[in-house]
Amino acid sequence: MKGNPLYKGKSILLIAILLMVLSPLFPQVFGQNKVNAVDSNWSMISSMHFDVYFPAGYDDFGKLVTLMAEETYYNLKEDLRFPLTSRVPLIVYGTKSEFQVTNVIYPLLTEGVGGFTESLRNRVVIPFEGSYAKLEELMAHELTHAYTNAINRDGRFFTTMRSSSFPFWFSEGLPEFLSIGGEDDYNNMFIMDMVVNDRLPSLEYSEGYLAYRLGESFLSYIAEVWGREKVSEYYYALRSGRNTDESTKKVFGMDMEELESRWRYHLKRLYYPAVGSHGAPREEMEQRTFSHKDGSYFNYMPRFSPDGNSYVYFSNQGARYSVWLSGTHGLYPPRKVITGERSGDMEEFYYFRSNLSWFPDSRRVAFSTKTATGDVIHILDTQKEKIVSTIRIPELRAIYEIDVSADGERIVLSGQTGVQSDIFIYHLETKELERLTDDLYWDIQPRWAPDGKSVVFSSERILDPEGTRRGMFANYRSAIFKLDLDSGELWQMSDEEGNCSFPMYANAGDELLYLSSDEGVSNYRIVNLKTNQKAKVTKVLAGIYAGDVSKDTRYLVVSDYFGGAWDIYFAYNPLDSLNYEPAAAPQLYQSRKDMWDEIDLKRLDIYGIRPKSKIKRINPAPQYDARRPILGPIPEFEYTQEDSLLFFQDYGYDNRPTQPGDTIPEVGKYKSGFAVEHLYGGAAYSSSVGAVGFVELGLADIMGNHGIGVSLGISGKLKENNIMLSYLYLKKRSDFGLGLFNFFDERVYRDASPNPYYFRYKERQTGAYLLWRYPFSRFLRMELDQMLYKRKTGWDLWVSNPSAGSGTWVELEKPEYDWVVAPGISLVRDTALFGSTGPLVGNRTYVNLRSSISDGKLDYLTLYSDWRYYKLINKRYGFAMRLLGGVSDDFKSDPMFDNAQFFDLWGFNGVRGFEEDIWGHKKMLSSFEFRFPFLDYIAMAFPIPVTIPNIRGAVFADLGTVFNDFSDFKPIQKSKLHDLKLGYGFGPRINLGYVVLRLDIAWASDLSKISKPSYYLSLSEDF
Repeated sequence: MKGNPLYKGKSILLIAILLMVLSPLFPQVFGQNKVNAVDSNWSMISSMHFDVYFPAGYDDFGKLVTLMAEETYYNLKEDLRFPLTSRVPLIVYGTKSEFQVTNVIYPLLTEGVGGFTESLRNRVVIPFEGSYAKLEELMAHELTHAYTNAINRDGRFFTTMRSSSFPFWFSEGLPEFLSIGGEDDYNNMFIMDMVVNDRLPSLEYSEGYLAYRLGESFLSYIAEVWGREKVSEYYYALRSGRNTDESTKKVFGMDMEELESRWRYHLKRLYYPAVGSHGAPREEMEQRTFSHKDGSYFNYMPRFSPDGNSYVYFSNQGARYSVWLSGTHGLYPPRKVITGERSGDMEEFYYFRSNLSWFPDSRRVAFSTKTATGDVIHILDTQKEKIVSTIRIPELRAIYEIDVSADGERIVLSGQTGVQSDIFIYHLETKELERLTDDLYWDIQPRWAPDGKSVVFSSERILDPEGTRRGMFANYRSAIFKLDLDSGELWQMSDEEGNCSFPMYANAGDELLYLSSDEGVSNYRIVNLKTNQKAKVTKVLAGIYAGDVSKDTRYLVVSDYFGGAWDIYFAYNPLDSLNYEPAAAPQLYQSRKDMWDEIDLKRLDIYGIRPKSKIKRINPAPQYDARRPILGPIPEFEYTQEDSLLFFQDYGYDNRPTQPGDTIPEVGKYKSGFAVEHLYGGAAYSSSVGAVGFVELGLADIMGNHGIGVSLGISGKLKENNIMLSYLYLKKRSDFGLGLFNFFDERVYRDASPNPYYFRYKERQTGAYLLWRYPFSRFLRMELDQMLYKRKTGWDLWVSNPSAGSGTWVELEKPEYDWVVAPGISLVRDTALFGSTGPLVGNRTYVNLRSSISDGKLDYLTLYSDWRYYKLINKRYGFAMRLLGGVSDDFKSDPMFDNAQFFDLWGFNGVRGFEEDIWGHKKMLSSFEFRFPFLDYIAMAFPIPVTIPNIRGAVFADLGTVFNDFSDFKPIQKSKLHDLKLGYGFGPRINLGYVVLRLDIAWASDLSKISKPSYYLSLSEDF
């Protein structure tokens, strides 16, 4: 029966609900993929405070991680003071690639994410990347988040304290301070650069990675001037205070502006002397890349060709990390040789580990990269600009720095097997892998000697006996070592007290160059191996972290961080006129058996789970000052027998143990317990439909590999409720899901007569839903879904009773029953890279074919496609285009039984500005947008002081149509748009952190007149 809908009672679209409930599997049409190419198995250890999950088969590694976590906890407790009263799950992945596809959280992680702490269940998730010192540092950072999360949720200490939101610089600066303490030269490089270039922002407006560095520096200054305990007091003051300024005054007796001003002067005193002793890179060398013009941030790992005529490097100019080629003599501009991060062959690079190495023909270049099935070494032909060969080494879980031998027959590399990073040689002809080192020390950045008889590399195996940093591995530092391939002897080549890295030979192997941070700024040193003399080669701000010297030593090319980005700089005759001084002769390294000799895993026995207890307390209970909580040990209170009904928690059990308790931590199998991931709902009452409510419940195991969803829409009779039960399995490469559902829908219609009749259409669907998704790579996937359900439909007539002032629904005809099978298949490709409000570069393609098969009443076939293209014009401006089309047909000629699906032109997926309610079985739409920076920031003082940075804008035009038959389609009629609809407009976009606020102001036009403006406000990113 035809008519206009009067209202929708409990109408819920079946597919929309299914996809919402199964959102971890299919959250949206587009999106990149997690490829779980490695079927990980897990073991676990439960200790005093942690449930530690680690790769199965590496029991000693698991014990070491657990011991490290407990030791780190007690180091943190010295600052945060109060015990951890809830258990913290700690998940450690064996490699960075496996970590990035974790199911603990849904978003796809990139190389820039070091680790994270999931807030709902307080899970700490970190990867192991070869260095135990880096692992401990990362663990301390994330455990600080977990520790403070637990304190914020525990009301037993400060019941009167109001948990407030910490400023971002503090919430990330505190973990950095407690894990590093301002003692890392690489971290301090960013502060130095901001100070010497007058780019130091206000803490309040700091964002991104620099907020980590600024927060750490600020808290390190507080600890240096007022003592470390002042940082703890500041934490609790910020936690309880109404705002940062109030808390700062209470702790330091001055407002935030004054305290920050003092910190800034401190930084000037600290770093300005370096301006006098070190030169700016553009003063000392020739700048070859210009990040401030092309919008790049990384210009990294330069490497000269053997003939000295060119060099290659990595750059993210144009937004994607790619390989670039430039001439040594600057006769032609740099050109991109191959684009990365848009196909499964080069999904991502290790930004500070992947490097480039030439073959002796000065044409082919080798580099390592991540793929969907593991790390590989690609061989790139720079003239053909394509990959000509790919090397897969299944024995290695990760491949980092590589170097091709002078004869082109061997590749020395740093790779990870199990839970250690070692040096290997890959023989290209025999395809054999030869291990050179075999221990737990972090061995990286290998380079061949010119004669191919030895290899130099950086290794984190020097333990500073005078080191004062807290941690089991915090006082290890890196030095340069040479391994003689014939004798197997290992020689220590550097004698600096700071970290040394990226060694390389010069002058036919007579001299050795490497980076040293001895003076707090990373620069090149050179050692003459014949005379045992050394000299400083470079002395520039703010830090060199990669480079190469030409074979004839006439040129030095480096990557230096200065002015807020990494750029390529070029030095001529870098080894001339150096001031040499005596250096220590290379020392034969008397290696111990392994780093395990420094570790006593039996210490873990003292960290077994201990029972908690309560003891009686005095009355009244001791009062804590919420503004200045006790920062010493929690006092022991005396009690009397009369206070028998009063208890307080005895936290003595949490003192650092010295002896094993009743239980000791043991390695066990992974237990897949379920816990709540999300729970929300609501209820309401309507005079037309009565009481209604809904509940959404999600459960998952600790790894997020198994998910259970429950969705209840409650209203009236049980059979008229909307119920959905789902299960997801995400552990393998293929993702599976299934659901059982009962959905009820009703609509009320009226006819157009003067005395209208009211009709009610009811529909109930009960059935099952199956989902399958297979990712071919990070960027391409296939999706299959299959729905089988029983459909019951019927019509009622409203019969009124005027005398009673009411009425009742009367069944017009017997209900109809149908069995429906509805399969669908989709192909999705997504290579888009995002900015603050939407995609910047790349393209997205979605093609879906869906059908419904029944006894003939619900048959249809629908094809839908959506293609989007994004072009970055420069670092702040971009262009976006979308082409969308759909067609649906039920292959029936009778319009009274039209089952084909309808498309519309309304809203963000239609023609903006066009408000008419038109429908059709065929749809075509094109959208074009020019995206630009609208306002850099808005600062408002009254009535609420607020600053909103980086407001983007867009100018757009939409052109589209919906229709039924091509024969009736008339795009233009009488010089005006007819079936073709046009809309255009503009609007701002603001990133609010978790969502993007979009406002579009649009007008429709038929080329003869313009409509009134329409306004679209949404919380969604640009298409």
